Amino acid sequence: MKYPFVKYLLTTFLCISALSSFSQRKVINYTEIGGLIHQSNTIGDNSKFNGFRTRTGITRIIQEHYGLGFALGTDNYKKSSGGNYNTLPLTLTAAYYFNPEFTGLKADVYGGYAIKLFSNLNRGLTAGAGLSYSVAVNKGMNLGLQTGYNYQQIDFPSTFFQESFNLGSYRIGLGITFK
Repeated sequence: MKYPFVKYLLTTFLCISALSSFSQRKVINYTEIGGLIHQSNTIGDNSKFNGFRTRTGITRIIQEHYGLGFALGTDNYKKSSGGNYNTLPLTLTAAYYFNPEFTGLKADVYGGYAIKLFSNLNRGLTAGAGLSYSVAVNKGMNLGLQTGYNYQQIDFPSTFFQESFNLGSYRIGLGITFK
């Protein structure tokens, strides 16, 4: 296929459709924007990375406090000494809502893969965990603050001049939940 990202987007759509059909329980949508603050990396030159993150996802509530879903996003990492790394993560998510009304505290974990965007970036595993706190704005929408840890693997093809490396970042963001 000439455009491999189309294959990944189609797969995502099919997975979300399958998720939404396995139960008659509530589906919620969330969208977040945030920052990725450098914590660690495996590059030997002491480079610092900071980044910007977006996510949008669908979560199916499978029990009163538990949800499972999919998310698609973008991560942009900027190296302090130059260099820019963009990823398109596709993740599976799991969440625990302390309040069944989806306000208050929520814990989440996610893991997935960053899809190839450019010819130099081959692939990369992504994973993380976090906490968020949200308040109801109206009957159908919550606003929340989020924090957590984000892991990203940047893996280059063997013919590229740069080596592969791992990034660890703290994430801080704002989110909107549509319920």
